[in-house]
Amino acid sequence: MFDYHIHPNYSIDAEGEVDEFCKAAVDIGLSEIAFTTHLDADRIADDCYVNVKGKRVDISSGIWFEDYESTIRGIGDRYEEQDLKVLLGVEVDCFPGVEAALPDRFFKTDFDIILGSVHLIDHVAISAKGRAEQAFNKYSLSELGDRYYSLLCDSVDLGIFDVLAHIDLYRRYGEVFYGVAIHDLWKPHLKELAKKMHSKGVGFEVNSSSLRRGMPQPMPEERIILALQEEGIKTVTVGSDAHSPSDVGKGISRALEILKRVGFDGPSSYRKRRAKIVPWDNLEKEN
Repeated sequence: MFDYHIHPNYSIDAEGEVDEFCKAAVDIGLSEIAFTTHLDADRIADDCYVNVKGKRVDISSGIWFEDYESTIRGIGDRYEEQDLKVLLGVEVDCFPGVEAALPDRFFKTDFDIILGSVHLIDHVAISAKGRAEQAFNKYSLSELGDRYYSLLCDSVDLGIFDVLAHIDLYRRYGEVFYGVAIHDLWKPHLKELAKKMHSKGVGFEVNSSSLRRGMPQPMPEERIILALQEEGIKTVTVGSDAHSPSDVGKGISRALEILKRVGFDGPSSYRKRRAKIVPWDNLEKEN
């Protein structure tokens, strides 16, 4: 079983050393994990930092990339003896101009997987309680959909991401603001998004963090997962979006159940940014 969305304490909103996350993964029997530290490059939003050995470091610094890569690769070698494959990944927050804002070292790092996600609309985090309302107050529901999915489609066009993370993140706080109609926000945009995903070979993830927050569905919810499957998207990963070791693997079984039910051939594993579908029979043998 995999968990391809894990934030160690390099991310400024996470806690727990890399080794602690690996131990947690071994304890629950995971076979692969991907560390996906946040890379937030929007200077206006002002979250452009990571933690390195207890110190806050600007994301433009090559120092943190070197430390991060060597730490993940080193611990991966150690945990291979315990049948845990540890992947080097990153989660890039997408906004207009993100490619030019990424540090030089980003393009020189040998990642296994790169997640792309949209947390910001007009430099405001719709994933953060207390800030999301600032963005929601500016837009009608349809305007929000246009803004959000335009950003997502534009990020796919860049061709630098492998997997789109939590593609209906607006649902976290948006339902309270807009009501249940927010569950249909994706409908006018999905075909265009799927078309772009096809053209760039980009997959998506089923993110189980919403289940820990008391929401009844993962992100995206099952109707979107089915719609993407019907549009021919075959590459899909699963991730807990863990921000502490206790989160590792939570909700992954539920995510896999949904993928199997709607007709996917299996989740994809990644090596050096190349996806390979793992058939259900092979996954069940691991467990």
